[in-house]
Amino acid sequence: MTAVIGAGSFGTTLAALLAASGERVTLWARDPAHAAEMAKTRRNPKYVTHVHLPESLVVTSDLSEALAGERVVLHVVPSKGTRSAARAYAKHLDPDAVIVSATKGLEKGGHKRMSQVIGEETGHTVGALSGPNHAEEISAHQPTAAVLAHPHIEVAEEIAAILNTPTFRVYPRRDLIGTEVCGAYKNVVALAGGMVEGLGWGDNCLACLITLGLDEMIELCRDLGGDERTVYGLAGVGDLVATATSPHSRNRFYGRELALKTPPDEIDRKMKGMVAEGVLATQAFHAYGVEEELDLPLTRVVHAIVYEGATVQEGVRKLLAQV
Repeated sequence: MTAVIGAGSFGTTLAALLAASGERVTLWARDPAHAAEMAKTRRNPKYVTHVHLPESLVVTSDLSEALAGERVVLHVVPSKGTRSAARAYAKHLDPDAVIVSATKGLEKGGHKRMSQVIGEETGHTVGALSGPNHAEEISAHQPTAAVLAHPHIEVAEEIAAILNTPTFRVYPRRDLIGTEVCGAYKNVVALAGGMVEGLGWGDNCLACLITLGLDEMIELCRDLGGDERTVYGLAGVGDLVATATSPHSRNRFYGRELALKTPPDEIDRKMKGMVAEGVLATQAFHAYGVEEELDLPLTRVVHAIVYEGATVQEGVRKLLAQV
């Protein structure tokens, strides 16, 4: 009944969680060798080696097999590969399939949200799953919650009920725009949070930057047409705090390494194929802010550090003056 497109850490974790709860699930991996190894060992050796894949979970690199007759499709592909992936699987979708994006990012070269990108390629109305959802904790069956946003609340309610498990509570919501904007923007704040860690500065400084990031999240959500109330929920403050403070956060890790003066290509190597979505999101939100003449000091400084060679220490000091 459910297909998960993308066998990274979160995609694999979601697929295993749903399969263990009795849901019929297929997991699609782009690399045939990777899919074959997972199917044989019932483990994902590239991303989450400790997660057991239930025998009922079908792992495949064949899109037609993964999507045949599936009602729910969870898209868990990095933003940079989302359009090409959606284009590839569009022809295999059931006409009544409901697609839900669990990718928290924006398309490179603009500020299109993932639901917009997937919708353009598939012709389907797309929802979004978001919240404080580190795969490491979900896979250990530690309790957490998320929101399932869809323009049609009855669809959100249906899919939320399917995804609910004893340790993963999903709440239906209507605000798709706000949910996706918050999910993408919190990664920008997490980059800054990692920079604070790398500089050896403490909780006071981190709290200041999170506060500033919250202000910018509200402004962006409002300007892009989202519901400001979403910022104060799981997709906003909940995900923001988790991502900006947790050692599990890829974006926090990336920001910390920048503060430690690690070259970007070396950071990518250390991340072993995982993606810090905040890097592209920073570029997209900065461009949007310039275009719309928004006052986004945190975004501006993080962009200067990531893309313009500004020093982390001076950048963060400038940000403190904005709080």
